Amino acid sequence: MSASLFSAQGLVKRFGGLVATDHVDLAVEAGEIHALIGPNGAGKSTVVNLISGLLAPDAGRIVLDGVELTGMPAHRRVRHGLSRCFQVTSVFGANTVFDNLLLAVQAHTGSSFRCLGRRSADTRLHARALALAHELGLADVLHRVAAALPHGVQRRLDLALALAAEPRLLLLDEPMAGMGPEDSAQMVALIRSLRERCAILLIEHDMDAVFQLADRITVLASGRVLATGEVGDIRAHPEVQAVYLGSEAAA
Repeated sequence: MSASLFSAQGLVKRFGGLVATDHVDLAVEAGEIHALIGPNGAGKSTVVNLISGLLAPDAGRIVLDGVELTGMPAHRRVRHGLSRCFQVTSVFGANTVFDNLLLAVQAHTGSSFRCLGRRSADTRLHARALALAHELGLADVLHRVAAALPHGVQRRLDLALALAAEPRLLLLDEPMAGMGPEDSAQMVALIRSLRERCAILLIEHDMDAVFQLADRITVLASGRVLATGEVGDIRAHPEVQAVYLGSEAAA
């Protein structure tokens, strides 16, 4: 059996006497949307921060596409194919959508330190930025200032910035947070369309979205993996129902 695209093995993180993650194992396959769920305080944010490099594990290892990421700083993990959208939208609010996209594409191509010439005159960067705009439904707002965009559109721009790094694994931290039903439905469709581009680790409290999108689900409780399986298995799992899903699982 071939190795998973991504694996986290035995992740432990302690904050003083608190064990936030207790030997967490997680694997994501190529082309998979894998959801990570659990009640508040389960350790989801800690796991994602360990994977992305914002926290260092006390034990365990992290491997992406055969490359050991454990101990590697966050920016180097991006170069090796790991990208992340945070729960709080992070865009360059004072800049236009097009300038946001150009900056993100430029950073990934390694041309960030070219001092001569304008980004907008670089036809290669221009073409890649436009392609991202069309893919993420941003073509009609290219010249609007990012901070003035509706929340749902800002989330799509944030996703476009993460995709500019051409990730093998994309970490999506509550992409539906703060969205109404229409924006959430659009985001679900957009995330589903990305599965051919990269694998996705999805952290999300909107269980309708999770059940629509996920190929497999890992459930955390008190810093430990409670269960991993396909959607039907997780919905029917008695411990998951008791700890997290409750009546939703029977709906």
